[in-house]
Amino acid sequence: MTVQHRPVRHRHRLAIGLAAVTILAGACGNSTGKASTDSTAKDTTATTASGSPTTGGNFPAVTAPGVSATEIKVGGIASATNPLGASYGSAFDGTQAYFDMVNAAGGIYGRKLILADKKDDNAVNNKDAAKALIGSDIFAVLPVDTLLFTGADDLVAANVPTFGWTINAEWGGTTAAPRSNLFGQSGSYLGIGNPAPNVPYITQMLKKHKLGVLAYGVPQSADCATGIEESIKKYGKQADVEVAFSDKSLAYGEKNLSVQVGKMKDAGVDLITTCMDTNGVVTLATEMDKQGLDVPQYLPNGYDHGFVEQYGDLFEGSVVRTDFAPFEIKESDQPKGLKEFLEWMKKDGKEPTENAATAWMNAAQFVDGLKAAGESFDRQKLIDAINAMKDWTGDGITWGVDWSIRHTQTDPLGHACSAISKIEGSKFVPMGEPGKPFTCIDGTGTGKLTATFSD
Repeated sequence: MTVQHRPVRHRHRLAIGLAAVTILAGACGNSTGKASTDSTAKDTTATTASGSPTTGGNFPAVTAPGVSATEIKVGGIASATNPLGASYGSAFDGTQAYFDMVNAAGGIYGRKLILADKKDDNAVNNKDAAKALIGSDIFAVLPVDTLLFTGADDLVAANVPTFGWTINAEWGGTTAAPRSNLFGQSGSYLGIGNPAPNVPYITQMLKKHKLGVLAYGVPQSADCATGIEESIKKYGKQADVEVAFSDKSLAYGEKNLSVQVGKMKDAGVDLITTCMDTNGVVTLATEMDKQGLDVPQYLPNGYDHGFVEQYGDLFEGSVVRTDFAPFEIKESDQPKGLKEFLEWMKKDGKEPTENAATAWMNAAQFVDGLKAAGESFDRQKLIDAINAMKDWTGDGITWGVDWSIRHTQTDPLGHACSAISKIEGSKFVPMGEPGKPFTCIDGTGTGKLTATFSD
């Protein structure tokens, strides 16, 4: 059935007026890590003699910005107003939901967690928003869920603990300058352009052999596509896949992809991955439908329930990846972190989204860091405590993050974890095993790529 072209709605991570800087942290599939459910942070919430949480208690005084005897205040930045109409502002909902859960249990060290300042950077004023928060009475910056991260240098210079959605290269550092106060939801270093086993494994999993790659002719998009090509060069023989067609010169907003689709059809392409925004992949899928190129797409940024409800018929059989356990996991199999996220978003009357989930993870990382830092915490103790964590999972909502190295590299090299879901009947269907939502790929061998399902 030919699907009529519909008006293309919002979605992730690209605006040509913003130099396409958000194209795409996940598109190269370079998020890596080791799955585990072990917690590294001891729960030091105040309790009464009977074990019930309380906001009272004799805790040491803390001299730090944003900290009083009764509160720990933070401030965040989101591109709530953005040219994509995307749900960046829901990051505030995710952080608030986590704080509500902690506060309902008595807070931490006799103090309530307060999201005191929610700044909308309007997609282009990130630096000004970051400077304003640095100069205000807050202890940490979270969440950061923005198209641009031009305030990163200022936050690093001020050494303010900062937690956010890692879709910008500025989150990561180098061995000489690791940016150790910046914490993304599943590591800070993106590795865009570097080879990784994710895409080759997905082609192997789907039993595909000829990959098509499309990208815009701007560095952030083209570099992402180069990373995919390099991944196929490194792991293609193991996965029995080759790049059969590649075009990294598309104009942003291109509405006519008939030539590219025709060439992919002639080349026998049986799976397509892109480094494009949602408008682009919908344009592509519509043209594929017209020409009868009935193959799936790998959509690293496709985990959007409004998107799949509207366009699911165009993407039947396509796959998406997330840094967190998908919402569709059977309730009895959900890790604690996911179950609590869904529960508290519902209690707050808010819609669960990818942006909210990553901000929940940011808040969980912040609180676990406070617990590990101890009751006489300060900013540096918090930063040091998190950077000593080698297997942080947020109660299983993500795989293990090794913060001793995740500011400057992916870890471990040759491995990669993510949650993979397939689009079936305009719904997301998780592809992990019951109780084990993450597919962890081992690309260190010489034979076929192997993966294990992990919790």
